[in-house]
Amino acid sequence: MNRKSIHSAAAPGLVFLIAMLLHLAQSLAFSLLIQKGIDVAIEIRLIFSEMTIIVPAIIYIIIAKPAFGSDLGFSKIKPGTFFMCIVLTVPVTFIASFFNTLSQLFASNTMAQMSDELLTGSNLSVLIIGGLIGPLCEEFVFRSVLFYGYEKIAGPLRAALMTAVLFALAHMNINQAFYTIVLGFIFATVNKAAGSIWPSVIIHVCINVFNIGLIMIMSFVSGRLGITEDFAASAEAARQTDYMYTLIGVTLVFAIMGLLAAIPCIVFISKHEGNLDSLRGMFTKKHGKGRMISVPLILAVVLVLFIMFGAKPLLQLLKGGA
Repeated sequence: MNRKSIHSAAAPGLVFLIAMLLHLAQSLAFSLLIQKGIDVAIEIRLIFSEMTIIVPAIIYIIIAKPAFGSDLGFSKIKPGTFFMCIVLTVPVTFIASFFNTLSQLFASNTMAQMSDELLTGSNLSVLIIGGLIGPLCEEFVFRSVLFYGYEKIAGPLRAALMTAVLFALAHMNINQAFYTIVLGFIFATVNKAAGSIWPSVIIHVCINVFNIGLIMIMSFVSGRLGITEDFAASAEAARQTDYMYTLIGVTLVFAIMGLLAAIPCIVFISKHEGNLDSLRGMFTKKHGKGRMISVPLILAVVLVLFIMFGAKPLLQLLKGGA
């Protein structure tokens, strides 16, 4: 595969399409096993979920042989950047929390629905897979392979927007799509500021570890107090009340404060890494206007949108006619 084909729109689009097809296939396979009464450990499901995302990207790298530094963003970062990324996790979480809460006007809290399943596995293994391996796989695919693939075609800003959308679609539900599209853009921006994908890996790991750890702590405390905690039921009951509007208002205030705090953190990272001009250029310079849309990408987006908005009504219709 020559350099021109590496930087064509079809390559990242095909990676995303294959990843979504594999992800759908493994989800259907595990659903059928569970329906037949075959218990599948949550750890196995989590590992397969991440494998379906990363396998197409690995195949792409084997075939295309991109440079890990210039083409994939695997560059070292300074210790100051590492610690600033940990600090940046707080304002980024505030921003994501607002969009997560806002989405619950239209959809159930997916993380709350998954909480009871996560607690069926070993705390340590779930924390490692969901908190460390998951973010590493997802950042490698979306902020490395896909982002740098689209950046060569259309520049960093359009690449950040495109990969943010794809990152949101990959979660295949409205709730997570609301906040992951925002996270995806922030992750791409801070990576551009650092000239590396490691900042988004660090922030993503911190967010996941915090969320999963919080669920485990709440479950432990509830158990010690003799309370049976149903996270999904509690979240669903909360979103049916006026309390949600109050929560949206509170999280909006924190999101604004988070944004005001996140911007100087990202600027600091760009200065610390000597990439301030690169960060400015992302928003001020005119970049290539290459076509990012490809047939594989269109097919993938149609597939995911059908799963998100059409599959459930269709299944209900089929069940009703049975």
